[in-house]
Amino acid sequence: MHEIKRGYVEKCLKMPYAQRVGYFKVGEEKIYAAIEENGDMYFNKSQQELVQKYKNELLLKNFVDLPRAVVADSVFYIGETAIECSVLNDGRRVIKDTSLFAALDRSRKGEYRQEGFPPIIGANNIATLFMELYPDQIATISPIEVARFNGSTGMYYDANAIPLICDLYMEAEYRNQIVPSQKHVLAKAKILLRSLAKVGITALIDEATNYQDVRGKDELQILLSQFIAEELRPYTKEFDREYFKEIFRLYDYEYDPTSSRRPRFFAAFTKKYVYDMLPPHVWEKLDEINPLIYNEETGRKRRKYRIHQYLSEEKGIPFLRSHLKGLIKVMKLSEDHNDFKQKFQQAFAEELSRIEKMKQEYQMTIEDVDV
Repeated sequence: MHEIKRGYVEKCLKMPYAQRVGYFKVGEEKIYAAIEENGDMYFNKSQQELVQKYKNELLLKNFVDLPRAVVADSVFYIGETAIECSVLNDGRRVIKDTSLFAALDRSRKGEYRQEGFPPIIGANNIATLFMELYPDQIATISPIEVARFNGSTGMYYDANAIPLICDLYMEAEYRNQIVPSQKHVLAKAKILLRSLAKVGITALIDEATNYQDVRGKDELQILLSQFIAEELRPYTKEFDREYFKEIFRLYDYEYDPTSSRRPRFFAAFTKKYVYDMLPPHVWEKLDEINPLIYNEETGRKRRKYRIHQYLSEEKGIPFLRSHLKGLIKVMKLSEDHNDFKQKFQQAFAEELSRIEKMKQEYQMTIEDVDV
C-alpha cells in the first residue's frame, strides 16, 4: 500500500501535475494543498506550522477543491472599461471580482447588501427582478475562489454575470424602478451591453488570454503514415510528472514540482529514448510538420505544438503510452544516467534491433530504385 507523503513548496497551487488543488478547512483556517494522483500531498512552506498543528485533521473529507486557471490573467476592454479575465480548467471564462464592480462603476465597500444574495446584488429592486427573471442563475452571479495561474488565489465571477447584471438594470429602467443612486450603474450597463452586442464575451476572453492556442484547435489537414494523425489532435497530457521527475533524478538535478520549466537537453533525451523508438522516418516527418521556430525575444527555439499532438489515435498514441510505461520502469531501476543508458540498451534490445533492421531494409530499397 502506498504511504502518503507530505512535502512543502513555495506555491502548492501552482503544481502543474497535481490531480487536485484546494484547501483543508480546519475551523477558521484554510490550509492550501495540492494532491497528486498517488495521494501525496504538498503544502505551502508558509503554512508548515499550521500543517503540523492540524496534521491529524487533514482528512479528505475536509478538503475543498478549487477550480484552477489554465491561463494567466489578461485584460480585455469593453469600450473603455478594462476587465481582468482568465479561463478555468472546467472551461468557464471568468472575470476578477474587482473588474466586475469596476465595470459597473460600483464600489464593493460601504454598499448595502441584500441578505441571501451575492455582493454584486446590492439593491432590493435588483434582487426582486433577479428572482423573477433568473431564479436558477444564482451560481452565475456568485463569486468563486480560484487557484490562479501564478499559484495564488483570487475571487472571480462567471463572465456571464456581466450581461446578466446589465440586463437586470435595463429591465429595472423599463419598469421605471431605477432610483437616482443607480443611474450611473445603468449608464455603464448600457455601454457594456452595446459593446457585447458586437462580439461575444467568450471570444473576447479567448482572444485576450490566447486560450485558443492552448486548446490547439488548428484544422491542419495532413496526409501522414498510420503513426501520424491526419489533423492536429487537441492537447492532452501524455508525459506525466513521474517521467520528468526521473530525468531530474538521473542527471542529479533538483526537481521543483511547482515548475514546468525543463533544461534544454530534456528535449534531446525525449527524442532519443522515446520518439526515435518509432518506426524509421516517423520522427523526421513529425519534425517537418512541427518544426522548431526561433523566438527573437527569448533567444530560444521551440515548437508551436507538442510533438505527440501529431501522433495518431490508431497506433501513435497507443505506442507512446505503452513505451513510456516501460521506459519509466527502466528509469526507476537506474542509479544515474550512465546506468540508465546501459539498462535501456538491455531492456529495449529487441526493439532497437528491429528498428535498425527496418532502416537497413529501407536503405536497400532506396539504393535499388537509384540503380
